Amino acid sequence: MTFKHLIKANQTYFEHFQDSLFYFRKSLKATFYFFVHALYPDLFEFSGSKEIFELHEAIVNKYKKEE
Repeated sequence: MTFKHLIKANQTYFEHFQDSLFYFRKSLKATFYFFVHALYPDLFEFSGSKEIFELHEAIVNKYKKEE
């Protein structure tokens, strides 16, 4: 089976799988921090935002390499 997205992304299935899992883990971690922070505002004041920033940086750097 050929995936058009993998061709556009210039990745193998396994490379794409790894990237997607990395994004998933970062997003899930940020979600956890935001949820706990919503319940108890003194906890994880900047942790969720830090995870989102790191995820953004990883994605930006990935696309810079492809150019």
